[in-house]
Amino acid sequence: MSLFITGTDTGVGKTHVTAALLRELRRQGVAAAAFKPIACGAGGREDARQFVRLMDNEIPLDIINPIYLRRPLAPSIAARLEHRRIELDKIHFAFALLTTVFDSVLVEGAGGLLVPIKRNYFVADLIREMKLPVVIVSRLSLGTINHTLLTVRQAQAMGLRVAGIILNDTLGYRDLAERMNIKVVPELSGVPLLGIVPHARQPDVRAIVQQLRKRLRNSTGS
Repeated sequence: MSLFITGTDTGVGKTHVTAALLRELRRQGVAAAAFKPIACGAGGREDARQFVRLMDNEIPLDIINPIYLRRPLAPSIAARLEHRRIELDKIHFAFALLTTVFDSVLVEGAGGLLVPIKRNYFVADLIREMKLPVVIVSRLSLGTINHTLLTVRQAQAMGLRVAGIILNDTLGYRDLAERMNIKVVPELSGVPLLGIVPHARQPDVRAIVQQLRKRLRNSTGS
């Protein structure tokens, strides 16, 4: 069960969700890894270090995160300021290596689908090359309908397979907007809601993993 985990925006909780899925898969005895192809800024690099720790330091940091750019900006902009060229071959090599060692690789993207990696090359293009189903992490709060529908439609327009949506409770309360979003987001997007990640505590994602397995098994016909 390999996936690409993207978000409707930066800061929606992709790393939090990826780490939770990684913990659960490994708890179940699955040989699972997390992969962060591109990290921008010290926070992004620390996210990759977290994955390394969750994997008991089995794989070096530079494989888990082959491209590190110092500034917390979109990759193409950060690379330009550092006078660097983002080498996609490094990403594909590291991903291929991980897929030979692990049964499940969870790939965390940078920002959303249209974050630029290189000139005329976006995160969505990387997903398409990796041939992975997509999980979209969205905020639970007000505004998520627009952001989520835009992301779903862009993914579908580019021929990406959307496995489902995870709503992350970034604020920690359930007002009318949050309660309605739980129902309305899957209705309007036509994409199943895999689950809701609670605020400020380690989530139980067993049901999300079960749904993902079912969705991916049905989509492949196996």
